[in-house]
Amino acid sequence: FGFVGPSYEAPSIYQDAQECINFVPEIDPLKQQGERGVVALYPTPGLTSLVLFQNQEEIRGMRTLSGGDILVAVCGPYVYALTSTYTTTMVGQLNTSTGIVGITDNGVNVYIVDGQNRYTWRISSPSAAVFTGSISGTTLTVTAITNGTIAINQALFGVNVTQATVITALGTGTGGVGTYTINQSQSVASTQMNSATVGAVVTGAISGTTLTVSAVTSGTLVVGQTIQGSTVTAQTIITALGTGTGGVGTYTVNNSQTVTSRTLYGLNWSVLPSTDGAFTSGSAVDIVDNYFVYNRPDTQQFGASAALSPISPALSFASKDGAPDDLVSLIVDHREVYLLGEVSSEVWIDAGTSPFPFQRIPGTSTQHGIAAKFSVARLGNSFAYLSRNIRGQAQIVQMNGYVPTRISTHAVENSLTNQVVSNAVAWTYQLEGHEVYVISFPSINLTWAYDVASGMWHKWLYTNNLGQYERARGNCCVQFQGLVMVGDYSNGKIYKLDPLNYTDDGQHVRRLRRAPHLVADFQREYFDELQIQFQPGVGLPTGQGENPQAMLRWSDNGGSTWSNEHWTTIGLIGKYANRAIWRRLGTARDRVFEVSISDPVKAVIISANLKSSVGEN
Repeated sequence: FGFVGPSYEAPSIYQDAQECINFVPEIDPLKQQGERGVVALYPTPGLTSLVLFQNQEEIRGMRTLSGGDILVAVCGPYVYALTSTYTTTMVGQLNTSTGIVGITDNGVNVYIVDGQNRYTWRISSPSAAVFTGSISGTTLTVTAITNGTIAINQALFGVNVTQATVITALGTGTGGVGTYTINQSQSVASTQMNSATVGAVVTGAISGTTLTVSAVTSGTLVVGQTIQGSTVTAQTIITALGTGTGGVGTYTVNNSQTVTSRTLYGLNWSVLPSTDGAFTSGSAVDIVDNYFVYNRPDTQQFGASAALSPISPALSFASKDGAPDDLVSLIVDHREVYLLGEVSSEVWIDAGTSPFPFQRIPGTSTQHGIAAKFSVARLGNSFAYLSRNIRGQAQIVQMNGYVPTRISTHAVENSLTNQVVSNAVAWTYQLEGHEVYVISFPSINLTWAYDVASGMWHKWLYTNNLGQYERARGNCCVQFQGLVMVGDYSNGKIYKLDPLNYTDDGQHVRRLRRAPHLVADFQREYFDELQIQFQPGVGLPTGQGENPQAMLRWSDNGGSTWSNEHWTTIGLIGKYANRAIWRRLGTARDRVFEVSISDPVKAVIISANLKSSVGEN
């Protein structure tokens, strides 16, 4: 009778009140419509904790770098690099601490935007040493070494450590416990820190915007590095090569100044200065043909870096000009740049022009913009996002060529009507053959998920300690080292999506299925027996879930009020012949059944069978 299916609550629950919460509908392609088990409900993947960052803040974005050996994650204001063993080391710091960030890379540099600034990290060994230390003035005191060796000419990172801090001399420490001299005076309480070898140590002088290097102690100077040294102006960046190509010679820097010959450091982490490109900020970034492309928030403009460089030429920008609305977000798909505006969109391509290499493709303008700038995520062979146009908003669409195609249902859209949706956040995961677009709405504490394979929507929700539903924990997602990983929106944790874990990092998950209305021309119907075919024998050896229970309730007035819960067992471990049956279920003219389970077991619903009869009017 259609017991198994997706979430679909109509504007009137008397039309349809179906719910599918924390279950993923899966279609068996070998079965014909109407057969038992043609659609089954499987548990949403659980969350297994892999990483906890020391500052325990929002995971704002993650990216697996080209080559797959390093994962870059932003937690609060701090940028971390993770290796294949999930060892976390800090490599940089943003000027903001909340909100989704955009991250991409070209195999040489990582590029990050946070809505206010643009940043770059020259990809390098993320850590030389990890240790516990504190700072007073210009003295670093190390009390314990976790791994590695501390040395001079290493950049220092840690919570509350000032940017561009470098170890300049040994004190009592010679690589381990002891004291060291740093270049910037500050006060930091004892905490975990890490150091990394700077990109280059040179002897040089600056006159105007020309850096002249007379000797190289170690490393290589490259475009995009921050130059740090005594009396050097903050945020001094190498913007171009002169006669130098990494060593002795001249280089162009962005800040005009006079610095006599001294030891200078080329740092791999840089906050790109206001003089870079045509504008400072960006909230979305992607890469195409070795150009970093990014938008300018609250304008029509977008810019591009030089090829294979984090530095942007001053005139390398243009405007989304097909319509007057602002550019909200962008994404590169099939080597084309999709510019998603407030109520319209258009597509540009690398045409090799100068000073800006991109041009608009004629005939690609659409009447759909984007309602939430962080709702765009790759899906299938294109991407999906929450759309808006001059007629309304809150349809979810998938781009089909240059045409956005609606994938949301009336039930999804009804849940978003007259709600704040501009802060929605979306990401996509692929697991066990399911590619799923996940979109969370923080303002209404709701997460919807769309499965490409079935075309069905389900709700993916976190169950708090009061048994109440909240938005799913995931804020962003990557695939790294063979695992699908998501970052938490508040607590600094990275989880793996785990189909064998039936909890959210130890928190019990309440799974719920509410079936369609049972109406026989509004004749009184007598319900003798309901059997739900769960996968039996899935009980745990001990603890909660040893004797897993299914909780059934029903409504006889279309879903307005509900009966008490009636419990029955799914089956102890190994009890593979167990049947979940409820009998003597009363009468109704409009019956809606709902079943839930909160035990941490493999709760799979294959089908349901109902025995009932219709009485005379």
